[in-house]
Amino acid sequence: MTSASGGVGPVPSPIKPYAPAVAISQYEFRESENAVVGHLGSKMSFVGLFMLGIGLCFVVSAIIRWQRREEIEVGLLFLTLLFMVFGIWTHRAGREFHKVASTEGSDVGHLMLALTNLLRLYSLVYLIFFIALIFAFIELTAESLGG
Repeated sequence: MTSASGGVGPVPSPIKPYAPAVAISQYEFRESENAVVGHLGSKMSFVGLFMLGIGLCFVVSAIIRWQRREEIEVGLLFLTLLFMVFGIWTHRAGREFHKVASTEGSDVGHLMLALTNLLRLYSLVYLIFFIALIFAFIELTAESLGG
């Protein structure tokens, strides 16, 4: 496989939202399964909105601190962004899980949309942890060499 730049190698594909198939009979969850998925969706949606609210409080805090000290706190802005992004994706996944329980005929489509949002969330967490491990390795190496 060739890449757009002419080199040879696999070209990574971005995460694409699930597009449900047209007019295919889909699995329908039973009432007991819908109860579990619906409760999960409600709880996730609440947690997502709560995290978004915390992110908005951090925005207000960052603005107040910026006005008082006339400097921007990068760490607080990063934390704000994380809370808001995690909150949005968690809320979206929860909303789709809730739709699995509350609708008929489209359970698989809603389930796949929920899983797509969770994949986005955990891909970001994975990336952050991977970068943190790299920095930790660099720090430990520098400290052991610098003695």
